[in-house]
Amino acid sequence: MLSHSRPASIALVLTVLAPALLAAAPEDIQPPPNAPVPQGPGLATRYPGDEGLENDPAVLFLEDFETGSPQEVAHRWGHISRSENIALSDDIHTQSPGLKSIHIRDNGHLYTHTRGVDTFFARFYVKFHPRTGYIHHFVHIVADRTPTPWPKGGAGETPPGDAKFSTGIEPTGRWGKFPPPGVWNFYTYWHEMKTKWGSVYNGIQEPIEPGRWYCVEAMLKANSTPDAHDGVQAFWVDGKLHGYFDGFRWRTTDTLKINSFWLLYYNTEQPAQHNNDPAPESRVMEVWFDDIVLATEYIGPVQGSPKSGKKKATPSKSALLTAGLLIAEPTKTAFKADFASGASGFKEGRLATHEGAAVYEFGPKGVSNWNTFSANVTDATTVRFRIKPLADVSDLQVLIWSDKLKDNCRIRLGALGKDQWRTVEFRAIEARVGWDMKGKSLEGDVLNNVKIALDGPADARYWLSHFEILD
Repeated sequence: MLSHSRPASIALVLTVLAPALLAAAPEDIQPPPNAPVPQGPGLATRYPGDEGLENDPAVLFLEDFETGSPQEVAHRWGHISRSENIALSDDIHTQSPGLKSIHIRDNGHLYTHTRGVDTFFARFYVKFHPRTGYIHHFVHIVADRTPTPWPKGGAGETPPGDAKFSTGIEPTGRWGKFPPPGVWNFYTYWHEMKTKWGSVYNGIQEPIEPGRWYCVEAMLKANSTPDAHDGVQAFWVDGKLHGYFDGFRWRTTDTLKINSFWLLYYNTEQPAQHNNDPAPESRVMEVWFDDIVLATEYIGPVQGSPKSGKKKATPSKSALLTAGLLIAEPTKTAFKADFASGASGFKEGRLATHEGAAVYEFGPKGVSNWNTFSANVTDATTVRFRIKPLADVSDLQVLIWSDKLKDNCRIRLGALGKDQWRTVEFRAIEARVGWDMKGKSLEGDVLNNVKIALDGPADARYWLSHFEILD
């Protein structure tokens, strides 16, 4: 039977972030002279002024901020944070083939997705305010097996090898060794990382000059097979290779692809404290971005000018906005319980009515269903239901017993507010063995049972409705 015990409180965190400043002290690693990656001009050479670059088959996503308002930009990217801090700007770099950039003050981000690939390049132009301070977190490339419109948390958590890996190209002050914003480095999370807070990889220690535009490009290349340690990450500044690192076993399955890009500007007081900034109150936390290209081959800086003088690219949109492009979508309903004609196999509760609609009411021991349904777990298999607690809940979790693994797989879904309906939806492959959900997943198993458990008062009651298994 399903069983569980509960920690005091677990909250689902959908935003950042891990304190990179607490990661293990990095080593200075210069890129090898014979690194097997290009330098200087790249794909952009074929398209003077980037004109028509968005049509190249190697390009996954392109954004030059020449089309639409910030709200329209956010819509095609898929997700925006702190939109009030984000605006279009006429501050552009000298090679800019357009008229606009995007400006972020204090904190904010844009987040998008591409089709999944094994090799991912991200080129962007960036400028920090002349009086910038130290930055907490910056631009990230992510491989996510079950992508969501918003970036997921994961601070201090080692991601499973079949679920996620990521790297951030970030400025660091190296504990005050360099003036703000510092020098470029990678801040990396994957299943074989050696520290709780990720791993840091430094390249050429060339201080970033505030108030100056830079062309930055980062590459993330997955390992060729699940057992191979041949994954790579590299970064370039103004077309020059500044960091190259190899030997990574990023993933344990070829199914995990690189598919997400996070244009992130995140600031807290921590970087100033850790870098002993003598005058943090005088800092101006602002940044400009422009001419972003995501591709499967090296892009390089903008080359030449458009034939028409200035260009406006056809903007890309998030792959997540096209159903089935990024992850398989369910095509049928394997099981449905609306409780209008019975309990549909659910136990430990009773049928009830709420505002004229049928619900299943249960108490603090939770509710379960065994062998009423059966679905072979694939990427598409989805569990969906609505739930309303009649008291505040510190943690909602769903447990599924795996006959193959001889253990519970679980997914933890965070807190619920009293008297508030919440729609819960997750992919069955997200359910994993272990309290920390770091064990094996339900992938390839049979979904034929479920237990819904909540951490609330001893006398609490809950209402369940519209439970579905989609396949």
